[in-house]
Amino acid sequence: MTIRAGGQWLLRGVLTLAIAHAALLTSGGAYAGPTALDESAPHRRPVKVVAPERVKIKTALGETLVAAYVNADISKPLPSVKRVVVMVHGRLRDADKYFELTMRAAKAGAVGAETLIIAPQFLNNADAARHDVAANVARWKTDAWPGGDAGRAPFAISSFEALDGIITQLSDRTRFPNLERIVIAAHSSGAQFVQRYAVVGRADKVLTDAGLHPYADGVNVPAGAASVMRIRYVVANPSSYVYFDATRPHAATNCRDVNHWRYGFVDTVPYVQGDVKQMQARYLTRRVIYLLGDKDTDPNHSALDKSCMAEAQGVHRLERGNNYFAHMQKVAAAQNVSLRHTRVEIPGVAHNADRMFNSACGISALFDAPGCDLKLPDAPPAAAVTPGAPSLPAAAVSANVQKAR
Repeated sequence: MTIRAGGQWLLRGVLTLAIAHAALLTSGGAYAGPTALDESAPHRRPVKVVAPERVKIKTALGETLVAAYVNADISKPLPSVKRVVVMVHGRLRDADKYFELTMRAAKAGAVGAETLIIAPQFLNNADAARHDVAANVARWKTDAWPGGDAGRAPFAISSFEALDGIITQLSDRTRFPNLERIVIAAHSSGAQFVQRYAVVGRADKVLTDAGLHPYADGVNVPAGAASVMRIRYVVANPSSYVYFDATRPHAATNCRDVNHWRYGFVDTVPYVQGDVKQMQARYLTRRVIYLLGDKDTDPNHSALDKSCMAEAQGVHRLERGNNYFAHMQKVAAAQNVSLRHTRVEIPGVAHNADRMFNSACGISALFDAPGCDLKLPDAPPAAAVTPGAPSLPAAAVSANVQKAR
């Protein structure tokens, strides 16, 4: 459910679009609109705006609230909604800009009332203090949330658990009786979060526990299958990816942390449970779309991860993305698995979330709009894909999740 901060329901994206449309009509020009920054600005400053809505998240430690922008009241039944796009902000935590750019992409894709957009905001303590945020609203360490680290308040829940909680809300058939598809998307630091969640996240288990049947988007579902939920992950221009072994495209001889969490599976966060090989097999069959700006090639970009762990993956974001996709192709071929991933380079775009998601392929990745062919050559039968393996209890950490010595 959502709780309305300050007693008002604010549809920032809708209002922004209305103002933009009026400006377009009066000026006769093209609407440039607010854009999500390229993240070169300092990210430790408090955010300018805190999202007005609160999504209730239930965890083993208790209930908390996550700030978010939503384009409809999700506390009420929404029978018209068939698709949900969860758009995660970058390291500036500017969820307002990401919500607005997603609303513009929705308009460009001629998306109607069947699509719900949610833009959660992973606040930190400085944000909460500056905006007098209630004590029960979740917040994380500034640089920790993209890796699924535990929060700082009101208690230590992983940022991945917050996304689990949002998906739990969406699995409620009394409010979303006709929901068919969930798209989880992000750019830059948010894309690091989404890519790692696609690997270790519990979305499949959450949906299965709710009586639904999760399938990777594009998989052929058996005739007559009921309560099917398709899931797609859209990863745009992250600084790094998580690898399942020590293989890297660049030598990392003097980088002892090259396989530590976020980059590999040594010293993972507590949320990560299970067997690494099983997680790899599952990830290969999940529907993942990598959007890469073909001009995101600055090796000195101020927001680029320049650690030795990241540089072992490539010189810049475009190279790292292409290297990772090629690596996953080799892994899938070695295991005789049909890879459910697609890589697309967006021409003329550097590190800019707005231009990425409002490109033809960005709009197609989010909303299946025409203009960019993202389909896989051959969809494997449903039997070839395991909709989701159950997560292990918190204490049952597999020995395959390596620990540093």
